Formats: sequence, C-alpha cells, structure tokens
Amino acid sequence: MKNLILISLILFSHIIFANEKKIFSVALEDKKYYFSALNEFFIETYNKEILNNDLKKLESLLFYTGIELLEDYDSQLLLKYPTSSTRFILGRKSFQEKKFKSALDHLSKIHPDHRYFPEGKLIEAQVFQAQNKIKERDESYLACQSSAEKNESSAQNDKIKRYYRMVFEICLINKARHHFKKEEYKEALGAYDRIPKKSYKWPYLLLEKAWVYYQMGDYNRTLGLLTTYKSPLLDTYFFPEAEYLAALTYFKLCLYEDSLIIVNQFYQFYRPRFQALDLVFKKNRSSQNYFYNIMFREDEELVKEGEFVSQILTRMKKQTRFSLDFNAIFKIEQEIKRIEQNENKIIKDKLVPHLEEVKSNLLTKINYNAKTDIFQFLDSIPFISQELYKLNLEIISKKKDLVYFNKRLIADRSRGDYSNVTRSRFEYFWKFDGSFWADELGDYSMGLKSNCQTIRNEKVEED
Repeated sequence: MKNLILISLILFSHIIFANEKKIFSVALEDKKYYFSALNEFFIETYNKEILNNDLKKLESLLFYTGIELLEDYDSQLLLKYPTSSTRFILGRKSFQEKKFKSALDHLSKIHPDHRYFPEGKLIEAQVFQAQNKIKERDESYLACQSSAEKNESSAQNDKIKRYYRMVFEICLINKARHHFKKEEYKEALGAYDRIPKKSYKWPYLLLEKAWVYYQMGDYNRTLGLLTTYKSPLLDTYFFPEAEYLAALTYFKLCLYEDSLIIVNQFYQFYRPRFQALDLVFKKNRSSQNYFYNIMFREDEELVKEGEFVSQILTRMKKQTRFSLDFNAIFKIEQEIKRIEQNENKIIKDKLVPHLEEVKSNLLTKINYNAKTDIFQFLDSIPFISQELYKLNLEIISKKKDLVYFNKRLIADRSRGDYSNVTRSRFEYFWKFDGSFWADELGDYSMGLKSNCQTIRNEKVEED
C-alpha cells in the first residue's frame, strides 16, 4: 500500500473559491468535501505552530471521514498533531509493529471522554496480554467495558450505539477466552452468555462455547451448539473446526458411525473444494485487486464451486472492518462525483487525483485483508484434515479392539432422552423437530447417552 505523500507543503493562506476569499480547507469543508479538506488541512498547517483550534478542526474533519485514512499518513506527520484520534492510530500502529512501550505511551494519552477511548483500552489490554501483564490487562478490559457501556447509553445515533456495543462485546469475548485458557469454564460461559444473539459476533462464538462445553464434558450441549450452524440463517458460517469438534464429540460418546459420517463428508465433499480453491487463489496471490473483485462479481473459475464460495465471501463482507472501508470508498466516490459536476478544471485537477489515490489505497487494503482472511481459512484445512485422519484411525483401532476382545458397544437403547440433558437454571432447552426457529438458535442440546459401555458377544453354538 502506498503512503499518501504531501507533495506540496506550501502554506495556502487564502484562495479564491466559490467566489469567496477563504482558507482552502475551510471552503472545502463548507462544501462538504471532507476528504479533500482533510488533506488540504495537513498541507496548510504542516509548517506552522499547531494551536488548539487546529486540533479541534482536525477532530471535526475526522468525525466525517473516519480515522482509518490516517493509517496512510506518515507517523512523523501525525506526531505533529497530538489529538486523541492521532494517538489512537499511532498506538495501534505501534502495537501492530510490536513496539509495546510506544503503543502504551500513545494510548495512555487518549482523553477519557473521546469516542475512541474504549477501543484504545481494548488495544491497551492486548498490549498487556502480549507482555503477560495479567493484572494490567484485566484492568484495561474492565475500563474498556465500562467506558463502552457509558458511551453507548449516551449516544444519539443508532450506528454509534452499535459501534460501542461491538467494542464492549469484543472486550467481553477476550475476557471469556482468557477464562477458557485458565480452565475457568463456568466463568467463560458466563461471559459468552452476555453476548446477545443479535450481535454480529454471536455466530462466531457458537464454536467457542461448544469447545467450553466439550472441555466440561457436556457433549450434548456441544453437539446442540454445532447443530445451530445447520440453520439457513447461518449458512454463510462454515468452519472446518466445527466439523472436527462434532466428529470428536461423537467419538467421545463412542458413537463411532456418527463420527465417521462427518469424517467421510469432510473428505468427500469439503476437502476437494478447498483444494480447488487453494489452486485458484494461489495463482492470484500477487494481484492487487483480485480478492477485492471476487467479493462483488463472479469469477469463472470459482462459479463451479457454487454456493460454497459465495458463502465464504458473504461472511467476509459482513465483518465490520470491511463495512467501514466499503463505506469510506462510497463516500469518496460521491465526493469525486460532486467535484466533477460542480467545480472548475483547476479545482478538479487539484482535488480528484488525491481522492483517487485515497480510494486506491482503500481498495488495496481491502484486497490485502480479504486475501489474508482467505489464506488463513485455507491454511487451517491441512491441520483439520490431519486431525480428522488421526480420529479416523483411532475409531478403526477401537473397532478392532472390540472384535479382538469379542465385545460390542451396548447400543441397545434409544438414541436420546431428556434425562440425558444437563442445564443450569439459566439455560434453555429446545426440542429440535427438524426445523429451525430464530429464537431457539444457540439453545439446542442433544439428549444422547454415552455408548461407551461394552458387553461380551454371545458365542454362537455350532449345530
């Protein structure tokens, strides 16, 4: 991705614009050319002393453009403008570069009342996690949650409310994951259960909760949660790991045939498709726009994989970071369109090339993130495939042992019963009758009993 370069650092004091004598960036802002005004603001102020009014002006412009564009400006430039927004970007950059001391320094200077304070605390907690400073990490997560809730309750805009709710939930999810790592499974479930079904994060958490129940030995809840992914409402959320966990759970219940069905389906249906995708994507790995383009239009080599590919891409487009970038591109395109329609050639020649460069950077960023997500997804397949292969061998071994010792699994009872369902007073239980209802999703539990008891085969007497 190219850095945006301030080619000219000449201070434009005044310029004739729209028949008025105004500072250029102010005239642009008045016309709601916010992306252009942001760049011109940097040009106008770079060689002068930065005052509080300048910082307020910068924050005002960033409110309309979003702060992600600051990623494309040099860090030394941003250091000249000590606002909470620039400190947030600098802190995040430093964290990504593993410059933890610098990250904490920048993040600590974000004002508690600033809109990015909660997310700053989230990144701060991740820095402390990387440093293995558990006490400080937990304090930052707590500050993230409390400030996000406070900002959510006072927000006037529904979109802003959803943003703070998302930050709150991410902090809560990370807390749940830390409980899981420490084998504090009840505490982990308590945190996960605070995430409502309407959250965009909720579909991803079903798998995490299923692992918690698996570690607790509640295999029926594990399978019930994984069944939720079969709902038409969640058909874009396919995780190979979920298939492995389901097969592993059936194995733990000694329901070997159920486990083998999943293993065979993976090898016969999913793995060939993953291999085909891998070949196509690797061929386009160096492209600057291929992965962006396939999110919006069909590729002939991918069409034959049908819904399988479109589901993966649809899930990616639902992610918040992609939505923010898509929205920024839309707004930039609208700004370009209005400038082309309403301004003279001098103004167009000055503003449009920069906007096109900003747009190009965003496209490159989306392409890179989409490519990264796709290859991370595909790179997980060999591991899952290997684990399923080992599981398959283990099932074969268990079956051989039964034959060798002249035994068989008991398997002389019904497939399930309500008496086999365990639940707390806060957990629901829904009887699955072949159809999915939205309010039941995530609350399913199987009623299977372990089939691991063995009995000796009766000898067949010769006539």
